[in-house]
Amino acid sequence: MSLRNLNSPPLVAMAGASVAVGLPMLEAALSSSASLTLLKSLNVAAFATNVVAVSIPGRLDGQQDDEMRKGNLNPEKPNADNASIKKEDSPLVENKDESSSSPYSLNNSRTLVNPSGWAFAIWGPIYLGEAAFVASQFLASDAAASALLPQITAPFVAANLFQSLWCASFRPSYDAGWKKYVSVAMLGGTAYSLSLVHSAGSAAAALEPSMLSHLLLPLTMHFGWTSAATLVNLNGSVASNTSVSPRSLIGLGNSSALVATALGVGLTLTHSAPTYGLTLAWALAACADGMAKRVPSQSSTEEEILAKGANVQKNLCWAGSFACAVAAAYAGLV
Repeated sequence: MSLRNLNSPPLVAMAGASVAVGLPMLEAALSSSASLTLLKSLNVAAFATNVVAVSIPGRLDGQQDDEMRKGNLNPEKPNADNASIKKEDSPLVENKDESSSSPYSLNNSRTLVNPSGWAFAIWGPIYLGEAAFVASQFLASDAAASALLPQITAPFVAANLFQSLWCASFRPSYDAGWKKYVSVAMLGGTAYSLSLVHSAGSAAAALEPSMLSHLLLPLTMHFGWTSAATLVNLNGSVASNTSVSPRSLIGLGNSSALVATALGVGLTLTHSAPTYGLTLAWALAACADGMAKRVPSQSSTEEEILAKGANVQKNLCWAGSFACAVAAAYAGLV
């Protein structure tokens, strides 16, 4: 059976539900009696699965990146392509030649939560840092590993599985009905699992100061980025439904900016996690810049409403970014 056959929306959704249901049981099993060798092996296998999944082309964010490299998202270019993109050509789906419009393009986009392309550079330090974390577990002392790995391995494995499933579902073939929300659920599952990693890792680091706790920083960055990315994914999925009114999209976008700000400030201060706050500040700044670079669609009543909403959204995101950065600075000093 090929990957294309396995990449079925019902199967991917069921797999995600299985990970969610199985996480508490896996957590209970691994935190009580699992050997360090098993824990380390599971972390390596889960991270490797994620890396392979991410490398498969055809995701919607990959198409946006391709547009940017061609200059199609530059509003100063009068001949910019209006987000006409080729459908995915990868082992996960059948090749298709017809074009489609991505809800995540800055051209003709209805969503108001859409970061500029430079924001995605954060994936580099996240993956390099997590690779360093996975490698460092083999160099850590048994005392340090025993204090940390039993607490974080289950949610770390779940986060990598959820993100692998997101890679499978964040594709043009998931563009109708309930299928467009599968990727939202998978990314939300990733963020939730990483929140457990962050909480458990912070508690373990406090009890075992000898641990190289700075190696947990990329996991916190990953948690922050997927928190914001879930909101981006949700807004894009809703915006792709043309029956949703522009005022509803503005309300969802404004609410998302406020939620991201509340998460960034709240978790940064309550968990003393400046890395989380700085990551949300980065994401919100990118969303503000995305609204500044947004290329309007052809003149219409809907576009007039969305254009005004985009200006308010830009200001909300800049304000949220500033608030998260201030909270991060405070948490880093106290």
